[in-house]
Amino acid sequence: MKSKVLHIVIIALCIMTVSSCSKDESEKRIEFAKIVESRTSQDLLNDLYVGSDADVEAIARIMNVTPSSIERIRNGETEPTAQFEERIREVSLYYMQNDQSFSKLQSIVDPEYGWYDSILNFPSHHPWWFWLGNALLIILSFIAGFLGLLPISAFFGFITIGELIVGCVAWVASLICSPKAMQDSYVDSINPTIEQIK
Repeated sequence: MKSKVLHIVIIALCIMTVSSCSKDESEKRIEFAKIVESRTSQDLLNDLYVGSDADVEAIARIMNVTPSSIERIRNGETEPTAQFEERIREVSLYYMQNDQSFSKLQSIVDPEYGWYDSILNFPSHHPWWFWLGNALLIILSFIAGFLGLLPISAFFGFITIGELIVGCVAWVASLICSPKAMQDSYVDSINPTIEQIK
């Protein structure tokens, strides 16, 4: 009887924890949506500009437009069309929901985000997995070495070396496969589907 009551209490606590977490997430989403709706397109693009370290081409790839259109709207020279303004708000909402991390935003919506970017950004996107995993490898390697289990200690050491090799390969691939400069045919004229004169 006591074990049944204990099981019911544990299940109830689990349900309450999950529901409170989902409520917190939905409340955050609603709050982020309100913030995005209250800001101008120019402000939202400037946030993305700062978050991307002034990488206008990356913003243009994400928005599926040319860099010159982004720059004109961002600098207040033109205004976005209603359809493009909706896209700016949608991307800005993704950006806010992903801890205002531009690399996380790129991993979701940038068509040029490659496998090498996933590897290079893994430590910042998943810090707990990365640091705990590496700490566990080092601790287990020392324990195995202390207990005289040298083959197991060497195995954990090879895993760490393998991580470094994969990181170096990803870094070299990022240098070789970086996105080409975008063709911008709207440098001297506006794109009427994207922007309009104030």
